[in-house]
Amino acid sequence: MNSSAPQDLQGAHPTITVLNVNDDPATLYLLSLTLKQGGYQVLEATGGREALRLAQGRPDLVLLDVHMPDIDGYEVCRRLRADESTHDLLIAHLSSVSVRREDRVRGLAQGADAYWTRPLGEDELLANIEALLRLQARARDAVRARDSFLRIAAHELRTPLTVLRLNLERAVEMVVNDAEAHGPVEKRLTPAVRQLTRLQNLVDNLLDVSRLSTQEMALQVDTVDLSQVVREQVERFQAPARSANVELETVLPGAPVLLFGDRRMLEQAVGHLLSNAVKFGQDRPAKARLSTHEGQAVLAVEDQGVGIAPEDQERIFRRFERVPSAGRFEGLGLGLYLAREIAAAHDGTLSVKSALGQGACFELRLPLHRTQRY
Repeated sequence: MNSSAPQDLQGAHPTITVLNVNDDPATLYLLSLTLKQGGYQVLEATGGREALRLAQGRPDLVLLDVHMPDIDGYEVCRRLRADESTHDLLIAHLSSVSVRREDRVRGLAQGADAYWTRPLGEDELLANIEALLRLQARARDAVRARDSFLRIAAHELRTPLTVLRLNLERAVEMVVNDAEAHGPVEKRLTPAVRQLTRLQNLVDNLLDVSRLSTQEMALQVDTVDLSQVVREQVERFQAPARSANVELETVLPGAPVLLFGDRRMLEQAVGHLLSNAVKFGQDRPAKARLSTHEGQAVLAVEDQGVGIAPEDQERIFRRFERVPSAGRFEGLGLGLYLAREIAAAHDGTLSVKSALGQGACFELRLPLHRTQRY
């Protein structure tokens, strides 16, 4: 290692944090010194378990040694990737012992973004870190550009779709009152209205996703009777449920379930859960059960359909993630993501319990009494 860091890098990254993981005190000290001279904030861990704990704070980069006494770097990397809260962290292995091609392949296969071997000059280490951070920044810029496009496109599509749907619905009403044209014309127009409504819902979902990504989604908070919301949404989904041969039941408490929230967004969250139950119900009954427990409103939406594999039960809540059903993908993969984000915006949670072939139960929990501002 060289004795000094490049002058142009010093102090360049006051807000970027690197988690430095190494069980050798001398190496840990020298690496941390180099990182600090390069302008990075540094956290230190001397073992795998400590690294997993500190990684929950979401550092910008994990610089991970391979050989450690408790949990080796390969396993630490695998666990970080498997954990929903740390799966997207930037991880680089740095080893002076495991330097073979097979070691590098194994490290990258376990999920590392880079695998560097020592000896490595200070300037080369800092340059590698810079390059990795630049790649991450470009990827984030690409995601922001995509979200901006989705927001603009969805906004521009919303108005003409609304006008077109209203005119089609009006045409259907006129045809219904016309005895001669009632049969054949209505048969053509009604599916068109149904598909246009579906398209409008997709556009609305894209717009909400883009707003969530850019933190432009503001809650319109008021007193909401969640029991009424669930009742209305179940009624709304009765027709799609009949078409899918799914008997949609509901169990509601005798009294209103009042909470503070955004009614439109809560309707959307409940609707996504019901839509999911209908879609994957496989001709079997589905049930929405609302109750209260320990200061929370608890909505359980249960189906008896295909179920979800354990490895997919967190992935289905990510944006644009879809789980294959009957050999094909369904939808855009936005409904469950939006439902969980809406729950989080209300300081609530959305979880799932499921097994393949045994259906799924989604549980939405919302606080009945909030003491903090939205």
